[in-house]
Amino acid sequence: MKKLAGRVSNFSAKGVRSYQEDRLVAVKKEISNQEAGWLLAVMDGHVGSQVAKFCAKNLEKFFGQSLGEKKTVDENVFKEIIRLLNESTRHMATGSTISLVFISETNSTALVAVLGDSPVIILDREGKVNISPEHNVRTNLAERKAAVRRGGYYNIGYIWVGWCGLQMARALGDHDFGTVLSREPEIYKVDLGPDSFVVVASDGVFDPRHSETANQIERLTGMIKKDSTFKAKNLVQDAISRRTGDNATAILWKAVKVKKSDIKSKK
Repeated sequence: MKKLAGRVSNFSAKGVRSYQEDRLVAVKKEISNQEAGWLLAVMDGHVGSQVAKFCAKNLEKFFGQSLGEKKTVDENVFKEIIRLLNESTRHMATGSTISLVFISETNSTALVAVLGDSPVIILDREGKVNISPEHNVRTNLAERKAAVRRGGYYNIGYIWVGWCGLQMARALGDHDFGTVLSREPEIYKVDLGPDSFVVVASDGVFDPRHSETANQIERLTGMIKKDSTFKAKNLVQDAISRRTGDNATAILWKAVKVKKSDIKSKK
């Protein structure tokens, strides 16, 4: 029996760039009578779109392989998905973030895995805004120190390996960075309620320079709360109107009221 139902929208734009490195996945999943919901993901590529494109193309396949005979999606499923993606992309010179979410409408939860700095914003069951960790060496001192311990060096907002610089301390691909980058996602679960929403986005939607991210998140989440017709397209168009210097991609899941006639109780 579903406890929640949600409506999903998504939108993506190149912005001022001449090319698009973002990719997204948003698919409804009916796994078992114990699990049904949405698989959402945003990949923000850098130095090209090869890794992001591969992830988008193969995510559903790897989801099925990782799920196997399980009837519910758990942390181990997400760990295996990321492992498979890493194994398939570690030889590629380009790189990508990945923010992966499974919204269980059956169990009223959002399982989140983050690798990189593509934000996941959730209004939880208690009405609090939950913001995903940001694996960006400009803003996350712990991630910066960890990347330095793994052999990189930090300068002017980037972690460096030779002449190659990157803001991320965790990512897929980026062969030249080897073990300096962590390939392990942060995974956590958030309880959802009847007024909840989930945003999965590239950092271009909020602040690609990572200096005003918190302020933009507060402003935009306020808009989502107030406007029942608000969609992912509104998030992206807002970013474009602010002249974001990056691609902008967003997925928005919003809880909708479930009619009593739609709820079937088990006898």
